[in-house]
Amino acid sequence: MMTSFEYSEEFKRLIVGALKGTETWPNYQRYLKAHLGGPESRVVKSVRLLCPEIEYHCGRLKSKCVLDFGCGTGATTAALALFGADVCAFDISRENMEICRRRIAEHSVEARVAFHCADDFEQVKGALGAFDLVLLNGVVEHIPISKTGLRQRLAQSLFDLLKTPGYLYISDTPNRLWPFDFHSTQLWWIPWTRPGSAWAYREALAKGRHAEVSGISPGPLGLEEAGAWGATYWEIQRYLRGRNFLCLNTVPGHDGRLCYCMPATDYEVIGRNLGFPFGGRTLYHLTRLFEFIVQLLGSKLLRVPITAFAPSLTNLVFRKC
Repeated sequence: MMTSFEYSEEFKRLIVGALKGTETWPNYQRYLKAHLGGPESRVVKSVRLLCPEIEYHCGRLKSKCVLDFGCGTGATTAALALFGADVCAFDISRENMEICRRRIAEHSVEARVAFHCADDFEQVKGALGAFDLVLLNGVVEHIPISKTGLRQRLAQSLFDLLKTPGYLYISDTPNRLWPFDFHSTQLWWIPWTRPGSAWAYREALAKGRHAEVSGISPGPLGLEEAGAWGATYWEIQRYLRGRNFLCLNTVPGHDGRLCYCMPATDYEVIGRNLGFPFGGRTLYHLTRLFEFIVQLLGSKLLRVPITAFAPSLTNLVFRKC
């Protein structure tokens, strides 16, 4: 199983260039590591954790037709292809798509990946065909809620591209029920403000937690596009109203797995950001206790998936019926 991957120097330069302007953001170093090939990178985590979790819920990926929606620089695309899936990679960013192409070439899985880039998904969806699985990994939070109806339109379009049965798989999206913005600003209360809040934008700027950079819109809309407002389980469920689906996370055997979850070492960083006085490992064990209680009360009694109450919506699966 992959523990790291050494990309070319040219690829590394492309990643640094893509992140230009975000050097002052609180998560810059984490973003940099995530896009490369170290043990904490997205490609390694996707191979070791995400893809096995997908296979647990949805069956083997080999020969499955998968849409990696919002593929970004292609970490999940590469992992899916390495697991034998036939992947359609879509993103609105041409810069990201070029990096994705380069990544796929360096992993030598070009034969398994088709690339699509457009300003609007509606421009290309008619040519894509049907899919066994649509993956949105770290995507939903970047779709602005203040653009009325956009999230719902995309969710329904993606769901309608699924075969029956097929799976809409959402992962690594911050849960807006939590008041701390782990994802973007590392500030309290941002997720509880109105999406696109001018106050939140000013607060993030004043504290050096956001900056105007190329690739995102100016003003509060840019803070939305950076991912400061996540999503909730009930919100996504509402977007699919009128479609025939089952939230697989409420089915016995699939209801007790919050996610592959972060390693204990990640909780050290979170603990420091929160000012938690007892250390990251204690926070890790408290989180595990929280998961157990939520599974007992939420999943078992209320038939609500455990991830609906977690800091991130992770491995949230809707099966088309």
